[in-house]
Amino acid sequence: MPVQRYQYFSPTDAARMGKLQLVARQVVEGVITGLHKSPHRGFSVEFSEHREYVPGDELRHLDWQAYARSDRYYIKLYEQETNLRACIVIDTSNSMRFGGSGKTGGTPKIDYARHLAACIAYILANQQDMVGLVAVDSQVRLELPGGSSPAHLDRLFRELEVLQAGDTTGLPQGLHQLAERLPRRSMLILISDLWTEPEQLSRALQHLRYRRHEALVIHLLDHAEMELPYDRQVTLEDLETKERIQIDPADLRDVYKQHVGGYLSLVRRVCSNCDMEYHTMSVQQPYDKAIIALINRRA
Repeated sequence: MPVQRYQYFSPTDAARMGKLQLVARQVVEGVITGLHKSPHRGFSVEFSEHREYVPGDELRHLDWQAYARSDRYYIKLYEQETNLRACIVIDTSNSMRFGGSGKTGGTPKIDYARHLAACIAYILANQQDMVGLVAVDSQVRLELPGGSSPAHLDRLFRELEVLQAGDTTGLPQGLHQLAERLPRRSMLILISDLWTEPEQLSRALQHLRYRRHEALVIHLLDHAEMELPYDRQVTLEDLETKERIQIDPADLRDVYKQHVGGYLSLVRRVCSNCDMEYHTMSVQQPYDKAIIALINRRA
């Protein structure tokens, strides 16, 4: 699928992503034959189970070995493979503007998220899967329905170029809305820094699970917010509440790192308890290498 150069997706990205595949781990529903397990039974691809023969069944699907053992007629059933309905959700709350400081390098989380979303959308569309895009801060700001055509991908890339971060977080509420609106068994790919209440996040993920959606949670982190690497007094500002505090990093670093580590462990446990796939990703790592590493880990 040839592409022109976009701000967050280049021909070089297309060459690197063209041979990658992102496969759902759980059963999905779709409208065409593809890569993913379907809940529907058919007569192709991979053997699943038997059922008893009934008049009208095609004789070519009879299991003659089972007949020889039991003297009864059985039909072989197979798992169909199907295409995936995926939805990429980008957290556009104001905290996603953090990153790209001279101290640690990297890029602002919102820009990193846009690169990730573009690459993942290309991978999915390239394997004939339908992919949509949603942006959430205090509310759902953008909702682009799923598609896989070059025209759809062009629109998705251009929506990413105008996407901005700039309001307080309402991620759990947005996920609750999507849980009800997403079609059938969808795969939701969440790209966020997850600075939200873990209990609220847990309820939202449980809602997705109840609706039989699969979620892949990509947790964006910046080295500066993990390590507090400053060597002099600094003024820290909450990007969403605008609250400011002046600190001496040397006095707080050890306690701060303990608290951050505890929060990450809690978020990981929340995702695990909700049977959702969870991966951390540093914005200091090149996004193309990060995606390749993610897909290799999933494989």
